Amino acid sequence: MASFITSALISVIKLMSHLSLPVVQKMGQIVGKSILRFDCRTKTAITKNLLFCFPEMSVEERQRITQQRFGYMGQTLSEMSHLWVKPSTDILKYITTSESDSNQDFIDALNDEGGVIILSPHLGNWEVISFYVSQYRKMTAMYRPQKDEALNQFILNARQQTGSDLAPTNRKGVMQLLKALKNENGLVGILPDQVPQQGSGVFAPFFNTPAYTMTLAHQLALKTKAKVFVSAAFQVDGGFSVRVVPVDEGFYSEDDIESATALNQTIESLIRLHPEQYQWEYKRFKLQPDGQESLYK
Repeated sequence: MASFITSALISVIKLMSHLSLPVVQKMGQIVGKSILRFDCRTKTAITKNLLFCFPEMSVEERQRITQQRFGYMGQTLSEMSHLWVKPSTDILKYITTSESDSNQDFIDALNDEGGVIILSPHLGNWEVISFYVSQYRKMTAMYRPQKDEALNQFILNARQQTGSDLAPTNRKGVMQLLKALKNENGLVGILPDQVPQQGSGVFAPFFNTPAYTMTLAHQLALKTKAKVFVSAAFQVDGGFSVRVVPVDEGFYSEDDIESATALNQTIESLIRLHPEQYQWEYKRFKLQPDGQESLYK
């Protein structure tokens, strides 16, 4: 049964790839707003996260972002029909930059010698970042395999089409990232805004709420002197607007908490540009310091 569902899903994804991206995006928005709003667990998580992070907003403002978020969840899923099927050359045609010089520091770093780390939070469509950076350097990124083997292979093949090397989410994978950064043209990509395994992070404020934050990128940067940037591929009509900014200087501190705080502040600055495009459905605050109960209880 599972293999049949996977085969059907992959077939639908491939079929949708024949439609134009603007049409696919609109379809995703409609499906998201029509169906996902009835998912009580998702709606509750989004509502609570917005309350934690934007207490200054009115209830009406947070409700508006919640409704918009449903649409962007559907749109992100529908966009995979292009990102996982079409060739890189096609995807690059959809990509613009937010401002003419907004990513110049990042491009300069890639044109220089030395390792570079690009951190891509779940904001906009993060899958786009690998296509964007492939124009400049080959990237090594961590990848957590899907439980379904057929789906896993499909996604794996799609993500490797940009030329990226994929590293497992274990010690072996960390060593692969370290090796890549020691290469003078090394580029490593990491998703920085999920709750890491206990012992692999520290508590730092995220929108003034304690969030268990990964320290892997910080450790890699200290060991290799890599330059670190934070990115987002914002979803716009008919494509994606990529913005890449240098991480706050506090990230390079020897202190893990100061570094994690700086990382979260940089991520926050990008989220505030388009809060409706952030993954508020994820329970970012499920771990709390000193054994306190999850904020979602």
